[in-house]
Amino acid sequence: MTFSGPTEDRQLIRERLENYSDAVTRKDLEAYLACWTDDGRRTGSGGECRGKDELREHWHGIFTAIEQMAFFTQMASLSVQGERAEARSYCLEFLRLRDQPVRQLVGEYVDELVRVDGDWLFAHRHYRVAMNL
Repeated sequence: MTFSGPTEDRQLIRERLENYSDAVTRKDLEAYLACWTDDGRRTGSGGECRGKDELREHWHGIFTAIEQMAFFTQMASLSVQGERAEARSYCLEFLRLRDQPVRQLVGEYVDELVRVDGDWLFAHRHYRVAMNL
């Protein structure tokens, strides 16, 4: 997969990934949920869930163990076809776990996005830990 499709859509999708990263770093649950379709699905490392209620529960589970996180995203590929898009990105995560030293992870996301009322939202995000430092 390379970078293909309308430039404006690719820019909006990049901004969606940046909004997601910002929400995670600020621990803003509502901004995080706004990145997903109502039936959005997250799979892979760290658990699986579908829909905003399960995404909310998953979030609370993660931030029970994590005191603070810094989350940075790098887009690797993006293909837009009409109202759907496929993307792959990597993230660098700095995690301060409660009463533990800071950890670093490199993760990979493989995403399916859809346009809903003009906004690009995650329909499915598959996450895997690529490197645990």
